[in-house]
Amino acid sequence: MVIYGVNPVAEAVKAGYPILKIYIDEHFRDREKVLKTAREKGIKIVKASKKRLKELSRTDKHQGIVALVSPVEPVDYGELLEKTVKENGYLLFLDRIEDPHNLGAIFRSADAFRVSGIVLPRDRSATITETVVKASTGAVFYVPFAVVNSFSTALREFKEAGGWLIGLEAGGKPLSKFSFPFPLGLVAGSEGRGISRSTMKLLDEVVEIEMGGHVNSLNVSNATAIALYKVFLESLS
Repeated sequence: MVIYGVNPVAEAVKAGYPILKIYIDEHFRDREKVLKTAREKGIKIVKASKKRLKELSRTDKHQGIVALVSPVEPVDYGELLEKTVKENGYLLFLDRIEDPHNLGAIFRSADAFRVSGIVLPRDRSATITETVVKASTGAVFYVPFAVVNSFSTALREFKEAGGWLIGLEAGGKPLSKFSFPFPLGLVAGSEGRGISRSTMKLLDEVVEIEMGGHVNSLNVSNATAIALYKVFLESLS
């Protein structure tokens, strides 16, 4: 997999992710000390032309640095579930998020608000790509995620283990007045379609974000960030 941009590459290096090689523009200015840390870890650094960097990253927005890394590997769902329940934490279940930019932004919020992990369905869902890594600013290297064959089965297993499933959807209880139970599984739905009917049937409760503007909805990544912030605050109390 290829990642590019100063922050994503820096986070990958800091996280100790298996980087095969880093390509840099000959005029690259290492303000973030990315290369110093990379050299200390024995990562090979190669100077390359702007044309080569564009070929590798498939964009002009590489900021003069591109890294070849091993694919981000998902964790075992059973282990993630067990750890979350044991620690009274909270998982984020993403029901058919298809836009890689949204997925990346959600990973970024998940890292900021200490989400125990993210659960993705194998089908009809964005996967971890260079675009997701870039949009997450490297957060994908810190937030564990599981990919499950059956989203419904994963939700049932979480409930059977003692977890609560709360959906984020219009028409639910006001988020500002809702107290989240733990261990928690926060469920967010796809762009435009929201949470699927089969998933809705498994939820213990649904909450919505109150709004006072002229539009009637928020981007799923923005809505998820708002809900996660409230979950994070409640987890601290």
